[in-house]
Amino acid sequence: MKKTAVVIDTGSTKASICRAVSHHAHRSQFVAAHQIAGTENSGPEAAFSGLFSDKTNIICEKEKSSEWALNQANLLFNAIGVKTIYMDAEEHDRHVAYVSHLSHVSSFLLGQTVLDIERDEKNIFALASTGFASTVRLAKSSPDTWAPIFEQNSEYLSQALLEYIMHLQKFHYHLVKHDSKELHRILSRANEIRRILEGLELKNSKKETQEGAVTPKL
Repeated sequence: MKKTAVVIDTGSTKASICRAVSHHAHRSQFVAAHQIAGTENSGPEAAFSGLFSDKTNIICEKEKSSEWALNQANLLFNAIGVKTIYMDAEEHDRHVAYVSHLSHVSSFLLGQTVLDIERDEKNIFALASTGFASTVRLAKSSPDTWAPIFEQNSEYLSQALLEYIMHLQKFHYHLVKHDSKELHRILSRANEIRRILEGLELKNSKKETQEGAVTPKL
């Protein structure tokens, strides 16, 4: 590698690749990054203008990349419009296990559950609402992409799955007991996610308004 070359990784897991290059002679020329962007579609035809605009970009092990490499990488990241934050590689993998990888597993397995039970596909399409479609949307993602991601993040994803299964089992228990009060309590607590997400949307909207404001010339 030339001294001015920079290698940027953009995968969904960071700990394993950071460990693999930790003692590489050119480690300082490597930037471990992950853009939280994309859809359930894959391949060049899935690209569209503005894909990365205002999305979060995570750089891991910032201290192990040279200032030159970081500057060059950030020129690229700024050009595509992402907002960069910095994080430890293990911390990154733990967080994405919950907010990204678990949601993909849930979508894949919900799709499989419905397909296994409802063999007549015409009935599926006749009854499927927008809620069902949005919930299983991620199941249309490429298995070639996601199977390795799940394997690479198996430690944290396994933990997330165990906690998710625990909540499902609790819900199932109260459901068979016809405990409507407890079911309502569970749903109400889960409904708090709405306040958090709407707060983030409002914050981003205000920021966009401020950044887009133009001071009139006198």
